[in-house]
Amino acid sequence: MNFFKKIRIGQRAVKTALSVGIALAVAQILGSSLPIFAAIGAISVMSRTWSDSLKESLTQVAGTFLGYLIACAFVLWLPWRPQFFLWMAVGTLCVITLCIALRLNFAIPLASIVFADVCLYTGGDAVVYGFHRFTDTMVGLAVALVVNIVIRPYNNRQKILNMMYELQKQFLPLLEARVIAHRYPDLAPLRNKMAKLDDELRIFEKQPVALFHHTVRVSARRQEAAYLRGCQQLLDKMGGELAALCNMDSSPVPDDKMLARLKEHGVAVPEGLEKYGYCSEVDTAVMNFHVGNLLDAYDYLSILHHG
Repeated sequence: MNFFKKIRIGQRAVKTALSVGIALAVAQILGSSLPIFAAIGAISVMSRTWSDSLKESLTQVAGTFLGYLIACAFVLWLPWRPQFFLWMAVGTLCVITLCIALRLNFAIPLASIVFADVCLYTGGDAVVYGFHRFTDTMVGLAVALVVNIVIRPYNNRQKILNMMYELQKQFLPLLEARVIAHRYPDLAPLRNKMAKLDDELRIFEKQPVALFHHTVRVSARRQEAAYLRGCQQLLDKMGGELAALCNMDSSPVPDDKMLARLKEHGVAVPEGLEKYGYCSEVDTAVMNFHVGNLLDAYDYLSILHHG
């Protein structure tokens, strides 16, 4: 039962399966003798966003055509002999090297497959056969691109909100560790999650609304993106204030007003909290300043999420 609970069929998986089915149907209608390449093309470029699919499709087109051209050169100019398998290895190396040189790294697997398939074909004219495999692949690429644009484009809004909520929850324990326990917490995991949040926001800003989703307009998407960026800026501010606290070489005790604010946020403040090391009044003022700024941003972000 635990195994079945872990099974999750995502939107991208459904769209990939649908793209494969449509690509095979189109290839069959067009009379393809080997429609598997249409399926391979559909699978290889199904990405989270239509812009990624378009970029990957163009890369695959260029890479696949490159593999086809190199294969044509090999079958036309090299005789079939036992050493031909050595030349196959050399040809594959050529495909990989040229793809890297032309920044077509993503297309290396499919380009290599087309090259090997054309070179190993013995049923007739390999050049014509290779061109048909190239066109079959193009069918799959085109179908996957259209499916990704038309059917429920990737919308990661809820994922972004969840990431923001989880990030916000991490600040109070880190603040408690620095201000109350006089420790210097590791902020690297927090920075990594902030970077991932920024990546998701970039995807959200580039992704268009669904083609037939009339309830969501482009202007509304822009307003939503601006709102999410504002929330991210508050998280960035909190991160900056926490980093400033961790850069202090002393650990003063915040004043009574600031300790009361910390208690209101659920931070455990023990009685008789002592300073750690030598601390001046300036250190205390600096501590109060950064803690106050962090809590202000925290409260404002809470209002935006729940207000």
